[in-house]
Amino acid sequence: GDGQEVQALIRNAESAMYQAKDHGRNTYHYYSAELTASSFERLLMETHLRQALEKNELVLYYQPQVLLTTGSIVGAEALLRWQHPELGAISPGKFIPIAEESGLIIPIGAWVLRTACHQAKAWRDAGMPLQSMSVNIAGPQFERAEFVDTVRQALAETGLEPEALELEITETFISQ
Repeated sequence: GDGQEVQALIRNAESAMYQAKDHGRNTYHYYSAELTASSFERLLMETHLRQALEKNELVLYYQPQVLLTTGSIVGAEALLRWQHPELGAISPGKFIPIAEESGLIIPIGAWVLRTACHQAKAWRDAGMPLQSMSVNIAGPQFERAEFVDTVRQALAETGLEPEALELEITETFISQ
């Protein structure tokens, strides 16, 4: 009843699978027509995300880390944002899970790391007393064998001292 052709059945089964994944592990979900729209939206989002790096739609904002006793800024945390030209600002809560599931988090994460290191080096060179730049690392990035090389390369390319970089593993990875 959920499709007359093999392609339709597979597409609908994938919709149910993604719905189940959204609700955690070791679960299942039945297909419904509403899921097709959700799957289409997810596929569209993934397609746009694949182009976001090339089109310079990803942006880093920096949240200052302030020493409470003096009020001085001692560090910054890089926060990834996506500004799509047609869809507007897209919440990280919406695109990060898609990036993680699709593997796009690897190139996006490498870009975030390089960009944040470059900015931290520029601020330090300008005399700003920035002790650290904090960058969030997703589980799929951390699990890759070449992750250490990616960090080393970002530091080498930018000239940022290793002690000035803080890596924070995302809560979703730790809680799994």
